[in-house]
Amino acid sequence: MKQLGHLVTVVVLLGAVACSGGAPTPQTPSLMSPADMSNKEAAAKNNEGVDHLVQGHYDVSEKYFRDAIAAKNNFAEAYFNLGVALDGMGKHQEATNAFTQAKELGSNNPKITGSEILKKHLAM
Repeated sequence: MKQLGHLVTVVVLLGAVACSGGAPTPQTPSLMSPADMSNKEAAAKNNEGVDHLVQGHYDVSEKYFRDAIAAKNNFAEAYFNLGVALDGMGKHQEATNAFTQAKELGSNNPKITGSEILKKHLAM
């Protein structure tokens, strides 16, 4: 009976891993919208994109970040997140372009300017 319990535990754990969709580790860099942001549509799109990004759904998150940028064209956090999503899809030149915008628009945000992934792209 004890072996059956262990087997059930293993099956449950394997199921949880399989459902994760190959999600990145919790260290996936992403930035939620500022709490005091006045453009609620852009904020909601960015935050929905972050939810998908941390699950490894790069293509889905890309659309949300692009929608957030369309709603607020100077949205540094959305550009940063777009760069992370594009990097995750192997679209490195597009990611570099997004990170460049993020750095220009978010030069006062240390989470953006201090990001290792941004630095890696801008050093290219």
